[in-house]
Amino acid sequence: MRLTNKHILYFILAVGTVLRFWNYTLIPFSHDEFSALFRTNYTSFSDLIEFGVKPDGHPAGIQVFLYYWISWFGQSEWVVKLPFVAFGLLCIYLIYKLGKLWYNDTVGLISAAFLACIQFSIVYSVTARPYISGMFFVLAMVWFWSRLITNPEKDFRKNGLLFVLFAALCAYNHHFSLLLAAIVGLSGLLFLPIKHLAKYAICGALIFVLYLPHLQILFHQLG
Repeated sequence: MRLTNKHILYFILAVGTVLRFWNYTLIPFSHDEFSALFRTNYTSFSDLIEFGVKPDGHPAGIQVFLYYWISWFGQSEWVVKLPFVAFGLLCIYLIYKLGKLWYNDTVGLISAAFLACIQFSIVYSVTARPYISGMFFVLAMVWFWSRLITNPEKDFRKNGLLFVLFAALCAYNHHFSLLLAAIVGLSGLLFLPIKHLAKYAICGALIFVLYLPHLQILFHQLG
């Protein structure tokens, strides 16, 4: 059987999976995770926002996600961490796709291999905090942004809506991923042909509209 780049990618994903699930059920919660878990013990969504999100320095996204995830599936370590492991594995695939799109298949495979094995990505993939989720949302946002920029004539509406969705998720995930989404979004003005700028501006407006419900929380935290 001839070894192809697709086989190499599957091998990289398999290695990344093994590294993230090694002794998986024995990994305890960190203090950072306990902080988030303690702030999910509310009986109503309004109390969660008022007492679990506003006193913290992070956006509401992951805290709200954990609130519902725990209420549905429980607080076992492996259960709470599982979505973040999934984010970590998806990051490996997305960085491969981006490397291939921007440069070539070899760059994509090398990037995926580094991300699969490097320590910080493994640690944060088994940590239920808004760090590996932020990487996933940023990579997904940049993927659809890249498709908009490189070929605006093809599927602009589909790629634009998915760019809007993941940029909004970046904003709700962490302030740093919000900042990166803003930088990427503004940089698109430098690359898109003028005839597409009006549609691109609508994408930016939609991201802002989706973030409007969070502005009150942001201003409270800044205060």
